Amino acid sequence: MRNILGLLSFAAGAVAFMRFFYFATRLNAERIGPPPTKLHKIFPWLPGRFTPEGQMIQRKMNGLLLLGWLLLVVGIFLSGA
Repeated sequence: MRNILGLLSFAAGAVAFMRFFYFATRLNAERIGPPPTKLHKIFPWLPGRFTPEGQMIQRKMNGLLLLGWLLLVVGIFLSGA
């Protein structure tokens, strides 16, 4: 039972990360002006100026990042590794 819960939480963490990267593709379009550096173009979730929609997407991404890591770590501990 513990292994199944570990696998499910690990899978949920992976889904959270996939959703995070889906939002990353949308966030570049919500930036106000061009990206200030090349690093901002590669990693669009870095802080910058965004439209209100972009700010909402960035908050969701921060939550998904935290949730994804939490679920992955819980999955690892529950699987007995």
